[in-house]
Amino acid sequence: MSILEHEQPTTAAMPYSLRPMLPEDAQAVAEIEREAFPTTWPPTPFRKELHNRLARYLVSYRPSDDVDVEEMERVREEPAPAGSLLSRLLQGLWPRVGRQPVEGGGPRQLIPGYVGMWFMADEAHITAIAVREAYRGRGIGELLLIGSVELSILRKAREVTLEVRVTNDLAQALYRKYGFETAGVRKRYYTDNNEDAYIMTTGAIQSAEYRQELDARVREHARRWGDSERVLIL
Repeated sequence: MSILEHEQPTTAAMPYSLRPMLPEDAQAVAEIEREAFPTTWPPTPFRKELHNRLARYLVSYRPSDDVDVEEMERVREEPAPAGSLLSRLLQGLWPRVGRQPVEGGGPRQLIPGYVGMWFMADEAHITAIAVREAYRGRGIGELLLIGSVELSILRKAREVTLEVRVTNDLAQALYRKYGFETAGVRKRYYTDNNEDAYIMTTGAIQSAEYRQELDARVREHARRWGDSERVLIL
C-alpha cells in the first residue's frame, strides 16, 4: 500500500519488504554492490555512510523462515545481535507503512537489494539501485524505486534525479514508468567502458498529479507482486 493513502490491501502479501539500512546490513549491502557494480572503486563505506546526514539507504529483506533451503544456501544470512535496533525492528517495535508484518518473522533476514540516495537542498538523487542477480525478476528493483520516491516525498524533495547507462533500456523503461524523463547526458560517465549516462529526473513529486500517478503505479505493482510492507523512516 502506498504511504499516500490507507486503503486495505486486496492482494496477497509480497514476500519482500523495505526498511532503512542499519549497521548490521553493511556487509550484505557491500556484497550486493560488488556483484552489481564490480568496477566501483573505492567501494562504498556503508557503515560510514550511515553517519552521513545527506545520505539515506533502504534495503529489501525477507525473513529467513519464509525462505527455502536452496535460497538459504545461495545467500548467507546474518543474525541480528540481541537487543540491536534491527532485532527490535523485526520484532515489530517500530512503526510501519504498508501491510502488517508476516506472523513468525524473526531477527534473521536475507538482503537481496538496496537503494542509496542523497538529499541536497530540495533535490533527491538516487546514487544506486541494486538487486542480487539470483533475485532479479521478482519486483524487488521496482519496490526499491517506489520506496525511494516515497521517501523523497516524505522528506519534502521537489524532484528525484538519477543516472542510467544509455544502453540500459530496461532500467530506463522502469524509470519512465515512474515519471522520470531524460534531462541530459554525462559523457563517458562509466569508468569500466566509458559509456555515457543519461541524466533522468522526475517532475514535481509533491504535486497532486504526480502523487496520483505514483499511487496508480504502486497499485499496479501490488496487483502483480503482492502488497508490500515499507518502513521508510525510523
